[in-house]
Amino acid sequence: MVRNIIITAGGTSEKIDEVRVISNFSSGRLGLAVAKCFLESETADVGKIYYLCDRNTIVPSDERVEIVRVLGVQGLLDALTNLLTTKKIDAMIHAMAVSDYAVKKVTTIEAIKNGVDMSDKITADGKISSEIDDLVIVLKRTPKVIGEIKKLQKDTILVGFKLLSNVSKDELIETGYKLLKKNDCDMVLANDLSEISGDNHVGYLISQNGEYEKFTTKIQIAEEIVRNTERLLHKKEENK
Repeated sequence: MVRNIIITAGGTSEKIDEVRVISNFSSGRLGLAVAKCFLESETADVGKIYYLCDRNTIVPSDERVEIVRVLGVQGLLDALTNLLTTKKIDAMIHAMAVSDYAVKKVTTIEAIKNGVDMSDKITADGKISSEIDDLVIVLKRTPKVIGEIKKLQKDTILVGFKLLSNVSKDELIETGYKLLKKNDCDMVLANDLSEISGDNHVGYLISQNGEYEKFTTKIQIAEEIVRNTERLLHKKEENK
């Protein structure tokens, strides 16, 4: 059976003006490793991988991969909605580091004190002037993309990711499992930023029953995500 897979990778970028963005440190290397493992698998039967990422994210090169560049969380959500409502997606690996906030407006401390809206003047010609002092960027919360996936296509296998920083293992596992249950994920990869350096990458792959396995490199994580996704897909197909 030929399968369609979505992989989101790297970070998101939220526009401040036409030349500046708010982004994060995600390189997309783990998403890339997962894609390569799917493509190299002799049993995954990959027909198409839709690879959703920001314009600066490294991407796989294969005729079975369609690169979908997105800008910001809303762009990601729009692209996912389109794919999940028009294509049969067998599995989705949601590895992208999605921003919790987007830019609402740009102003100054003086404008806030005086109750003046300076947005249009600050961003004249699409670019914030470099002469402005005490610039203020007002942020707004972004939609939770992972919460929409099973609503759009409930039968897809969903692998979520949770990244924290400098927390205990117990807190990391507990938080990852809460994400899994809340969003009906089939698996969640919980990891801590303090334990990621180059190819060394400690991660805990949590299953629906709360059990988990520990891995220490990106390759190990990618291989196990692919292996477990294949296992769940085979099980689902056998039960049809």
